[in-house]
Amino acid sequence: MKKIFFLSLAILTMLINVNAQNFGALTKSVGLVDQLMQAADVNKGQATAGAGTLFEMAKGNMDAKDFDQIAGTVPDMDKMLDAVPSLGGNSESLLSTTATSVMGMPQVISTFEKLGISKDKVSLFTPVMVKWVETKGSKHLGGILKNAFK
Repeated sequence: MKKIFFLSLAILTMLINVNAQNFGALTKSVGLVDQLMQAADVNKGQATAGAGTLFEMAKGNMDAKDFDQIAGTVPDMDKMLDAVPSLGGNSESLLSTTATSVMGMPQVISTFEKLGISKDKVSLFTPVMVKWVETKGSKHLGGILKNAFK
């Protein structure tokens, strides 16, 4: 009877470990855009452009080498940046390189509203993005991104 109990316990423990590993792998495979869609209840286009908007702002508030490291941790960074809405008729993004150094959260909020995202959802995007960079890059890079959002 003890052998059956211990064998059952061993099998149960093994199944729990396998499921925990599968859950961890599943969590790691969920992309940043998917996490933003879920956290902020927005569609894929809004999540992509919203993240691009915030990354554009952050880029203007940090050293280029720091941004390059952050960009290296975010798959499809270029797609996110390219998704930022354009100015009417202008091929430059709304948050062009020259604008990022002087613009801040008011411009981000305006862009979010242009995307059909309410301004209160900006606060839902930033912690998800920081956590993503911390997890995929490092706590140091996450801290840099967090400071760039201030």
